[in-house]
Order: sequence, then C-alpha cells, then structure tokens
Amino acid sequence: MEHARVHGFPVPEVFEVRGDSLVVELVDGPTMLADLGRRPWRLGRHARTLAELHARLHEIPYEGARLLHLDLHPDNVLLSRRGPVVIDWANARAGEPGLDVALTWVISASVGNMGARVFTRLFLRHVDCGAARRALPDAVAFRLADPNVTNTERARARKLLR
Repeated sequence: MEHARVHGFPVPEVFEVRGDSLVVELVDGPTMLADLGRRPWRLGRHARTLAELHARLHEIPYEGARLLHLDLHPDNVLLSRRGPVVIDWANARAGEPGLDVALTWVISASVGNMGARVFTRLFLRHVDCGAARRALPDAVAFRLADPNVTNTERARARKLLR
C-alpha cells in the first residue's frame, strides 16, 4: 500500500504495522458496490473508474514487473470526498497487468446477477481484453484457490473458460 501511495495511487495512509494487522486512515464514503446498489444508473461511470484505477495501478513498477492488487472490484473501492480509494491489499504482488484485469473479470462474472454481468461488460470495454483473455485461465485458478469462494461462484468461474 505504501509503495502504491508513494506513486500517487489512492490508498488509505498506513499509520502503523502491527504483526498481522495495520492501523490505517479511516476513509469516509460508501463502497463502489454500495453506491451501485443505490444508484444503478452509475454502472457505466463506475466501470470506467474501475478500469482507470487498474490502468493507474499497472503503471507502477514493482519488483521488476508491475504492481497488481488481485482483488480490485467494486466492493474494494471506497468513494470518498477526495475520490476513489482502493482498500484490501492482502493479495497484492508483482506481475503482469492482464492477470489483475482478468481476476476482476472473474470476480464480477462469478457474482451471477444481472447488474454484475452488465458491469463486467462495461468494465471490459475500457481494458486490454486481449491480455485479460490470455490471463483468464490463471485468474480462474487463482479464484478457485480462494477458500471463501462458494461452489456456485466456482461453477460460474469455470464457465468462463468454456
């Protein structure tokens, strides 16, 4: 998070690192997902914002590659007064940007409701779909390895590979 912050990426400020936890800035504002629940007409705007966040993040060099979040979806973007702020960096690492975009695709497509499907299509209009398609098998495998994913979400993720 601090590496992203130093590069101008919108993240909460880290005040203290304590073993297995962080003390971070309190960011006031709803998640992008909550805002979509109240204002579904913002689907297009939020899909574009999420794609722009990916593009900005993937400009940041990290360990010989690019910085990836690997969980960048509407529930991990807070809409604060200063703009969108990305939270939940537990999966962050270096890698190829296509994997990050593909994982957002898999996560959004796994939800299974109409709004998520529309959001996913709008998001994909603003990203490098070729790189995301090439990374899709790895993104699905990453998602399937998550013990918090339900069986229904697993089936939807696998369906993307057909």
